[in-house]
Amino acid sequence: MGRLHDCSTEKISSRVLYVLTGLVVVVFALFYLVGFYMPYLPEPSFNAPIFTDGVIFLMAVLLLTAVSVAVVSITKTVRKTGKGEAVSNGIPVRKISIAIISVTIVLLALTFLSGPTGGLLINGNNFTDTLWLKMADMFINTSLILIVIAVVSVLYGATRYYRKERR
Repeated sequence: MGRLHDCSTEKISSRVLYVLTGLVVVVFALFYLVGFYMPYLPEPSFNAPIFTDGVIFLMAVLLLTAVSVAVVSITKTVRKTGKGEAVSNGIPVRKISIAIISVTIVLLALTFLSGPTGGLLINGNNFTDTLWLKMADMFINTSLILIVIAVVSVLYGATRYYRKERR
């Protein structure tokens, strides 16, 4: 086989993590350290950092990549669990997959519907586009909720051995 098959999944994911971390550090360092205090020509009291476009481009690429990986992962999981066994090594894979997808979709819908519709004052201009305000709020709040759920799940899993000892 090729060299790629010689690497473990852990090594590949570690390398991807290091490359992405390095890239983010470099782009944000450039953003804050090179030309951060450039005045915005129409309104000199505002800053117009030189590397703003670079940060926006990096975030767009990372977002598109994350969405693409999520869609491929969901598609692969649905195909695999739809045709195969619902339980793998005693783990209810299909139920877990369906629960995760359902909770994420429900959270997205709830945080979108609960988002405020009032305008925001941004750089002296009133921003009142309801759809984009709700979308931004949806993504931020859903991300925060999912992070809290992940932390609680990890803590619950970490206490597994203590719970088994008490039985």
